[in-house]
Amino acid sequence: MIEEKEFSLAISAKNNFDFLRLLFALSVLINHFGLLTNNPIYWPISSPMAVSGFFIISGFLITKSYYRSTSLKEYYIKRIKRIVPAYVMIVIACAIGLSIFSNLPFSVYFTSNSFVKYLLANLGFLNFIQPTLPGVFASNPDSFVNGALWTIKVEIALYLCVPVFAELIRRIKPKWTVFVAIYLVSFCFILLMNHLADENGNGIYSILNRQFLGQLTYFVSGMLLLFYFDFFQRNIKWFISLAIVVLIIKFGFDNNNVIKFLFPISFCIIIISIAYHFKPLNNVAKYGDISYGVYLFHYPIIQIFYSVGLFNQNLWTGFVLCLLTVILCAFLSWHLLEKRILNRQFSIIK
Repeated sequence: MIEEKEFSLAISAKNNFDFLRLLFALSVLINHFGLLTNNPIYWPISSPMAVSGFFIISGFLITKSYYRSTSLKEYYIKRIKRIVPAYVMIVIACAIGLSIFSNLPFSVYFTSNSFVKYLLANLGFLNFIQPTLPGVFASNPDSFVNGALWTIKVEIALYLCVPVFAELIRRIKPKWTVFVAIYLVSFCFILLMNHLADENGNGIYSILNRQFLGQLTYFVSGMLLLFYFDFFQRNIKWFISLAIVVLIIKFGFDNNNVIKFLFPISFCIIIISIAYHFKPLNNVAKYGDISYGVYLFHYPIIQIFYSVGLFNQNLWTGFVLCLLTVILCAFLSWHLLEKRILNRQFSIIK
């Protein structure tokens, strides 16, 4: 049994994390729609901001899940069964189903090295190695099949690190020094990548900034507020006030290194505050937790709609049809696959 519970596990189950996850998933969809159709849409939550919001929520909830698990095995089983089945399904479905959108004959498509490489790379959570399928979306502005999948490998890496962080927290006192140390390492990495990107004009450093080490500030911020949740709740007015000031300065005046340093924890404060202080949003997932499905399905569906010209006549009609299609696919994915896998998980590990 996992011991050393360093915080109260009695935190209310009534929260707005379902709403926030759906909001961030839809924000990514909106931003990608603008990018993939060459019709940018103004939306206050950018894709990088939405993704960082996901990692904050993961830091909070996944750490709580780890301490609620009776063993390390149970913890990993829960993580695998929540993430992997729907991910594998979308990778295989795209690899096979999108063959009809390829400009190559089936015989060439399915025997292509690119097809095999796509399957192997994406099933191994290495989407960046082969993000395209042979002849698919060749006339689209972007030929990537599912450019949103890059975050999944980061999420899994963070899941693997939670037991390591928990052990450090158990051994090192005061425990807040562990959070500060991880946060500082991540932020120093971000500064280094920014410097190298500016110095070399090389986009690879900007890409690295969004990967595992670059997202640790957000993930560990979620962990920190979980461990000090009672203190956070007692002083929430002060925390929210300071967080709002940081966000106003960042988006309205200046984004210097001090503000960049404070932004992850400030954004985390806003997210956790919304999660526990807006009761009317508690039932957003009443008919299904579709946020993960929205995130997985939206990119290839936008690409399909663009390739068949559904955005040519009326962009906004096409957007609404695309959105409804994504939601329908996510709904079916939840009820036919994800929910069933989760229910099996509980019967296995109890």
